[in-house]
Amino acid sequence: MAKKSGRSKRKSRARISSPGSRFSLGDRRLWVPLLLFVAVVGVYLPSVDHGFLYDDYEVILSNAPLRSVQDLGRILTERHFLTLPYYRPVVRSSLLLQRSLHGDEPGPFHLFNACVAGLIALIAYALLRLPVFGLRPRWALLAAAAFALHPVASSCVYPIASGRETLLPALFVLLALYCFLRSGTWWRVGAAVAFALALFGKEQAVVTLAIFVLADALGLTSGAPGRSLRRWVVRYWPEAAVGALYFSIRHFLFAGGEYRLGDLGQFALSYLYALQVVAVPFWEMVYEPTARVWFSPWRLAIALAIAGWAVWWIRRSWPAVRAVTWFWLGWFVLTLLPTANLLDQEAPFAERYVFLAALGPLFLLARVLSDREKDGRPKLRTGLAVALLLLLAAQTVARGAYYRDYEAFCRQWVKTDPRSLNAHNSLAVVLTMDGRLEEAGGHYEEALKIAPHSPQARSNLANLRLQQGRLQEAHDLLQEALRLDPDSYATHNALGAMLLGQGRIEQAIPHFARAISLNSENQQGHANLANALAHQGDTRQAVHHYREALRIHPGLVHVANRLAWVLATDPDPELRSGTEAVDLAERFCRPPNDANPMFLDTLAAAYAETGRFPQALGTATRAASLASSMGRLELADQIRQRLEAYRERRPVRYSEIQWRTSGTSLRHD
Repeated sequence: MAKKSGRSKRKSRARISSPGSRFSLGDRRLWVPLLLFVAVVGVYLPSVDHGFLYDDYEVILSNAPLRSVQDLGRILTERHFLTLPYYRPVVRSSLLLQRSLHGDEPGPFHLFNACVAGLIALIAYALLRLPVFGLRPRWALLAAAAFALHPVASSCVYPIASGRETLLPALFVLLALYCFLRSGTWWRVGAAVAFALALFGKEQAVVTLAIFVLADALGLTSGAPGRSLRRWVVRYWPEAAVGALYFSIRHFLFAGGEYRLGDLGQFALSYLYALQVVAVPFWEMVYEPTARVWFSPWRLAIALAIAGWAVWWIRRSWPAVRAVTWFWLGWFVLTLLPTANLLDQEAPFAERYVFLAALGPLFLLARVLSDREKDGRPKLRTGLAVALLLLLAAQTVARGAYYRDYEAFCRQWVKTDPRSLNAHNSLAVVLTMDGRLEEAGGHYEEALKIAPHSPQARSNLANLRLQQGRLQEAHDLLQEALRLDPDSYATHNALGAMLLGQGRIEQAIPHFARAISLNSENQQGHANLANALAHQGDTRQAVHHYREALRIHPGLVHVANRLAWVLATDPDPELRSGTEAVDLAERFCRPPNDANPMFLDTLAAAYAETGRFPQALGTATRAASLASSMGRLELADQIRQRLEAYRERRPVRYSEIQWRTSGTSLRHD
């Protein structure tokens, strides 16, 4: 009895929490997952020093931060990306909520992505540890770590916006499957909620329901409906309801126009690409490659050889592994299906498309190695697997250098695919932002050589020539672009904007009108037409088009500013709406826009229109001071003139838009 008591005391001392706790310091259930999470986050942690790149500028920096519950609700009815048929409110909310918390510092965005990668590793580990998959704990851990640290995963962690668009939904898909494979009502509720979060995070998650059905059909769940149609309906009605809501909103936003047949010739290539990059990934970043770039006979041969080896070993244990093998092969096929070029998509191939699918081959490889332990030498197999994992992690760390800033990213893209139109255009954008216009022009010209019949390539070069003051060349390029494609709304917009910037308003207006007739959801066309009409004094029509632009994209703060200005200062009392002007102006005068003197000037005019003259005085005084400190002396003088009116308790009136800056085109505040 004394010995038994001593053992009990030693166990009691090892506890890390109160009596009754299920975990102790030596409990692998505690420290193994913790170590996995820390290792994954640690590999990606250096990315906190990286900057913004590519889609980050449109998805994050061009949108207003979230400031209220109403803002959060508004995202449910907005496009994720202005020029593409994407609807991803969960991802978009996470990005804009972060922006409202820490502004435009990229570090916290990168840290969030790294932590999500760590959580994905934990959920993958928990999923693979489920008894139904028959995987030894050691191999479940190694497979989960390889999944999260694979170079394919790095393409979902290092880029903030485009990475999170895959990373966060993947987290919820894995969580949904884990919950679905567990027994109990609350697990079933968890599966439905996670499915909803995944689907409203990214379109690819629509296949989650098919994965559930596959698990039931293969007998991997305890609640399979069998042959009863009623039980199938009852079992899946939550996911069906979520899907119906999701597709209803998509139809409202895109009217079905996003469903265009893709390049079916690349369907099989999508799966070969996935096998190649999972089995033999490129050491360096190869972003959105064409088949000409990624196809490697020797890499593909190695991938197929590994797959053949795994199939040979699986066949030796077929009765015992039949169900799980079909499930993970189905997982590989289904998770790739939405991006396998059946429908038209922006890029035919991308590593982020492969991320979720990669768990299938990794599981099957781990299962083969796990089952072979009975043949002897388990330590040797484990050591080789750990060495391979470290090699994958080293590749992932090395790839971080290509994502450190926008220019490094674009230069690597051009290096690996010199014939990529998007790569040259993106690098030209970076160089233009940095003021290196001549070098940018070289890449736009290279893009034009790659696609000599592309109206967009000519429009891009024309916009640069416009900045360089080469007006005739810009005009000729745009006219040629219109000749190549008379129905290009983007080219009509660009030509109209050039004419508007030159003060040729009468000539600009027909181009904006044509752009809108070609694409009624073209927010830039509505905004430009509104600017032209307002400058002519037709503020009633201008207000209509400002509202349309904001309906399409509520985050256009400069458009909201101009609308608020008209609503606060127009001479027509039927057009003015001081309350709406204040509401608009207060929304866009929040950080980081609260240091913009033109925005504050508008807010002051709106306060004056509603009779709140003390607030108008204070706001206008701050606006004038900011304008002076920025060297915008003409704007500061204009604001001081309005200050006199506010002191006399008079609102201000303008019969046309007051372009409150010198030397700036009419397109921009």
